[in-house]
Amino acid sequence: MSDPYAPHDHFVQAAQHEVRLKSVFAVFGAYVIAFFLSPVLLYMVLPAAIYAEFYEMASPLASILSFGLFGIAAFVFVKALWLYHGRGFWSLIGPYRTAFFDLRKVAVGVGVVLFTVQIVLPFSTWGEVAHVRSIISWLAILPIAMLVVFVQITTEEIVFRGYLQQQLGSLSKSPWVWMILPSAVFGAWHHWNGNSVPEGIVYAFWAFLIGLACADLTARTGTLGAAIGLHFSVNIVATLFVAIEEWPFSGFALVLFDYIDPDAISAEIIALGTPWVVFNLIMSALSVLITWLAARIAIQR
Repeated sequence: MSDPYAPHDHFVQAAQHEVRLKSVFAVFGAYVIAFFLSPVLLYMVLPAAIYAEFYEMASPLASILSFGLFGIAAFVFVKALWLYHGRGFWSLIGPYRTAFFDLRKVAVGVGVVLFTVQIVLPFSTWGEVAHVRSIISWLAILPIAMLVVFVQITTEEIVFRGYLQQQLGSLSKSPWVWMILPSAVFGAWHHWNGNSVPEGIVYAFWAFLIGLACADLTARTGTLGAAIGLHFSVNIVATLFVAIEEWPFSGFALVLFDYIDPDAISAEIIALGTPWVVFNLIMSALSVLITWLAARIAIQR
């Protein structure tokens, strides 16, 4: 039986020239610093009123700025990559023709499945519709929204599945090293998305599983294309179609539902305790499983 991860050996070859862990910490550290300092840079150049809108992340402009800021972190990261390893952006992607082909197939396949499962089927359970944006204005913002979301997810993929997976894969052939470790960091990175500790645990677990799925697809294909396609569809479906009014990253959504106080929801979740956490961990796992299988079917691997 052939090794399904054989393409991974070729993918990690780009990292063979410099495998020292101190360089890995330096490059990843540069990304972390840029990620957290970029909002400060925005604060320095934006008027106070616009920056306050950015902080709330609930308008089209705020969402564009929030996602677009990942471009700054990506720029710093790629510069650090060249400084410490002497290689550039495309070394993180793999064969670009194959990457583009897989990206397109996975983005479409996963997008259709997620839109059906997360938007169409449960639509009536979201609550009362507050308002629907004008189709014309929504379509006008759509290309920009897709672009900045693509910048955001590509940045995360080149860092976690590109760089960290390549560097750790060059040190060890064990998936426990090159798959689990970057995914664990990726999961912990998303803990802040939760409005309370239980919500943060669920977000972190979900992101950890998404990281595993993307790492698996990268190893099967030898490129980042499938991982980028999956991640892109996940974030597009999560932001472009439905959202709760005035919630973070609701600025792109076509349909907005009545506002719900997130602190009130957090209080209810904390009151429910462990059963709520366990149930949502299971649902997160099922969601990622469906997403991963859809991507596998799309690339036929």
